[in-house]
Amino acid sequence: MIDAIWVDNLIKVFEYENKLYTQMLEEAESKTDVIVKGDVNTLQETTLKEQKIINELGKLNNAREQIVAQIAKKADKRPEELTVSGLVDILPEDKAKMLTSTRDKLKDTIEKLKYRNDLNQKLLNNAIEFVNFSLNLIMQPGPQTAQYGRKGLEQQVNGGNVLDIKY
Repeated sequence: MIDAIWVDNLIKVFEYENKLYTQMLEEAESKTDVIVKGDVNTLQETTLKEQKIINELGKLNNAREQIVAQIAKKADKRPEELTVSGLVDILPEDKAKMLTSTRDKLKDTIEKLKYRNDLNQKLLNNAIEFVNFSLNLIMQPGPQTAQYGRKGLEQQVNGGNVLDIKY
């Protein structure tokens, strides 16, 4: 029989993970606006906030693994074999519903975060492509221009580039 305390602790960990992932989602949503505005300083600040949340999530992951190990021990299973769906089958109905509900909320939040992160990645890639395009445009030599030499004959001369750099 699985101790209710372990299941309650697992539910609490899932709830706290959901809270942290919700914070990550809020940061990702604000990051979208920051990327669009091109505000590099605020982007760095947002990334630092996200890193702190990720560190907390790492600690929660360790706690969850320990809890799952204890539950698996009581259920005579290996921790890597134990899933929420498997737990639901052996838990009392009220605990099973709470665990399933909490897992579903967490899963939903993570899916929203994944979508937002994919959007932010695309925006960042577009920004990088634009910067590279602009740099290439600036660095290209200008068109060839005609210049007349001492004898009055036309000579082809490469135009300079905006940055006046020799190649």
